[in-house]
Formats: sequence, C-alpha cells, structure tokens
Amino acid sequence: MLCTALIARRGGVPVAAAPGYSFGNENSWIRVQNIGTDNANVEIDYFDEAGKLAAKDSCPSATCPAMYPGSGWTFFQRDNPNLPSGFQGSAVISTDQPIVALLAKDVYRGSAFSIGGSTMTTGVGSHRLYLPLVGKREGAQGAWNGRFVVQNMSDTVQACVTLTYLSSASDEEVAWDPYRPGAASAASASAGSTAGCPSGGVPIAPRGSLFRSVESMPVPDRFSGGVRIDLSKNAQGQGPEKQFVTATADSWNASLASFDSYNALDEGELGQEIVLPLIDRQVGPQNSYSTRFHIVNKQPSSPANVVMRIDGYDLSTGTPVGVQKQNTFAVRASRACYQAADDATNCLAAGDKLPSNFIGTVRLTSTQPIGVVVNRTTTSSDTFTNYRGVRPSQDSGRRVLLPVLNKNFGPVAGQGSGWNSWFRVMVADGGVANVTVRYYGIDLPGGNVAYTRQVNREFTVFQYLEDVLPSGFAGTAIIESDKPIVALANLTNDVFKGDPDLLYNGVPLN
Repeated sequence: MLCTALIARRGGVPVAAAPGYSFGNENSWIRVQNIGTDNANVEIDYFDEAGKLAAKDSCPSATCPAMYPGSGWTFFQRDNPNLPSGFQGSAVISTDQPIVALLAKDVYRGSAFSIGGSTMTTGVGSHRLYLPLVGKREGAQGAWNGRFVVQNMSDTVQACVTLTYLSSASDEEVAWDPYRPGAASAASASAGSTAGCPSGGVPIAPRGSLFRSVESMPVPDRFSGGVRIDLSKNAQGQGPEKQFVTATADSWNASLASFDSYNALDEGELGQEIVLPLIDRQVGPQNSYSTRFHIVNKQPSSPANVVMRIDGYDLSTGTPVGVQKQNTFAVRASRACYQAADDATNCLAAGDKLPSNFIGTVRLTSTQPIGVVVNRTTTSSDTFTNYRGVRPSQDSGRRVLLPVLNKNFGPVAGQGSGWNSWFRVMVADGGVANVTVRYYGIDLPGGNVAYTRQVNREFTVFQYLEDVLPSGFAGTAIIESDKPIVALANLTNDVFKGDPDLLYNGVPLN
C-alpha cells in the first residue's frame, strides 16, 4: 500500500500541548483523486499527537461508488463522528493506486472565513526537510505569524528531530530546537527534552506529531526566514536513514483573516534551477496584488550564488510592454525577495526595480540546491496565498493535473457567484508550446471537454470566462502539452468575507 501523510484538524478549542497553534474554529478536509489505471481502495487513518490511532475513514458519504480512474472523494474531518471536537493530529492515506491529495484547512475567526491548502502525492517521508517560509510577529505591525507541524511517518521507529531556524534578515542560522547540534549546551540540556534521543533532537513517537507556533518557537519577535528539519540517531541506534518525517507550515495574520498553507520540501525537491510561474508587482484592483518569495539554501556552510532572471509585462498603459530583469546575489541560509513597494528588498541591483502593474515569471539558477516558497497578497483585502517553486526539469510534465476547479459552484442565493477558479500555465523552458486544456466533470457531455491553443511562455485561464464549462461546474483538468509545462491553480469565493482564496501547485502526471 502506498501512503502519504498530512495534518488534520477538527474545530474546537486549542489543545494544551500546542499553545497558540490554533487561532480560530478550524477544520481540515482532504480531496483524494485516483490517477491510476484501476479502481482505488482508499483508507485514511487519523493519529493524535502521541501517535495513537484516533479514527478511520474509508467512505465520506452514506454510500460510495467505486473510486474509478480519474474520480475522487472529499473527506471532511468536521463530519467524522469519531474525531472529537478539538482534535489536532495527522492523517495517513493508504491506497493501492497512485493518487493525488489536496489538503485544505477552513478557519473561522468570528464572521471572517479563511482557507489554505496544498497538493501532495504519495511518498514515505524524508530524513531532512525545509520550510522556506516561517515568521514570528513580523511585518510593520508585527501581525504576520507562522506555525508548522512535523509528523513521524513510521509505525515503529521513534524520530529525533532538530529544528534549525534560518533568518532572512541576517542570512544565517540563528536558533536551534532543542539546542545547537554539537554545542556545549547539549550536555546540559534537560533529560526530558532529549529522552530517547541520546544524539540530540526532540523525540516524536511513531505516527506522532510535533507542533510549533508563535509561543513555542525559540526565536525573537520580528523573525522572518525558514526552518531546516534534521534527524539524529535514536536510543535504539536507528539513524536518520531509518527515520522518515513530513511537515506542513501555515502563515497567518493576527489582525486580518489572511491565511495559507504549504507542505515542506525534502532534499530531493531542492534544485539548482527553480521557476516561479506567478510573480506580480502591484497589479489588479487598486494596484493591490504583489508577491514575495523566500529562498532557503540546502547547506549554509556552502553559500549559493543565485542568478535571478525576471520576465514579464508592464500593463500600466493597457498595452503589454515586455520587461526583463536580471541580477546575481548570494544566499547562505535564507533570503526574502519582495516585489511590493519596498524596492530595497527586491533582490535586484541597487536602484533597479520592477514597474507597477507588472506580471510575469522568475527563473532562479543557483550554484547550490535551493528551495523556494512564493507568497501572493493584496492591500485591498485579506487575500493571501502561496505556492512552492518548481524545478523545471523534474517537476514539469507534458500532462499536469489540477484536481479542483470550479465555475460558479455552490453560490448562496442573492449573495454571489460561489466558488470560481483560475489557473496559470508556464512553458518550462520559457518558449512556445501547443497546450490542450481538458476539463473533466460529471456535468460535461461525455465527461470531458477540451480545446488547444499556442502558448508563448505563459498564460492564465479564468474558469468563469470559459464558454465550454456550464455554470455550477465542479471538476478537474489535465493540461496537456507538446513541451514540458508547470501549472498553478487558485480557488476563490465571493460569498465569504475574509480570505477565501487557495492557491495550489499542479501535479505532473508523467
């Protein structure tokens, strides 16, 4: 059976073991799609923080037809009667067919709604992970925060985890949890914090989880950067090669409804060439949407020299004007590059800047493996999303799956259009490709509909403008191309107040 792991929650009061981790009434849901060639048998096991089995799921409704190839089920943790209110833990999906899963989290803070999530594929975990974006009371008002959770994937092996915090301000390692490996302070660390981990690290029981939030991160306020997750030999003599963990991280704002989520990068997902398909500077309504991206270097002792090339268009006059920028800079541990109004931190050469109303892409070429997470936010509302940077040679494909797309789905009468989506496709080498968009859904004639267009580097499609889709569409798409491509998709809702936007990475099917 193949497995993938993720973090599950069911709304309620925060759990004492992880103070501050929950900041509202929060529930998660999991969309599972069969991308295999036969009917899939799927089971979800839920585990609490100590690794104890809390509940199971195998069918999300009263009756379930076979999960045939291309179809999917959605599991709402809120509706599982065996999960107690206030549950905070993890989930493992077991299946006999290849699947794609999208984990999302819905949060209510008063009347404000927030959603965040990320796609993930089957895997057994990793012995080293990277979270490029973590914050603690950062920003001008000190309102931006991060939280993350590490899950032990093993059924039998205890993990010993060390968390190293990487500052984007100083570009170096600045804090360690529970202590710096090899430092003199290790000998004086309390026995309770290292029980079962004689070589260092915080113990995580099999299938257990370790949560960190604003109150439990050992960094000062205004911290912005990343986290590296390392493993050490446990008391049974099992080294990192026998231990496998996974992780997810969230960003949220204390005064706004802004919220989003991404899953960690393992060493195999770092690369020396990374593309960012969606980069903005002050675009859209009131010139409000901008991005920033966060880079982590695989190993700070080997600084990465990064060449950043930006390609796109200045939309200020209504006629797109081509823009190209390039700069080279060094990254030891962590660096943030902002595309908003503050040009001092844009990672371009001194005095250089992107024009307002810029939309485009970024290609990063590095002398060392790096990982990247991109934020997209706006000054006109609480909307906040993120996505993971993509390695063009490994993470692209001639077929890319977008597991959740909508057109005016589930509106509230008289209040709005409901759920809608859009997606961005980028040709991996930056050139021209012939791309076929093929939508799948039970309300489409024959189950699918498609069209083909020629693409120069990138294009964006809004489902509410697609004449080939009926209003009320809820389905998926596979983007096919004669050259490798990467894709992102965004879900949004005009009924909910707050941050009803979820941006996720497409999944290559090659």
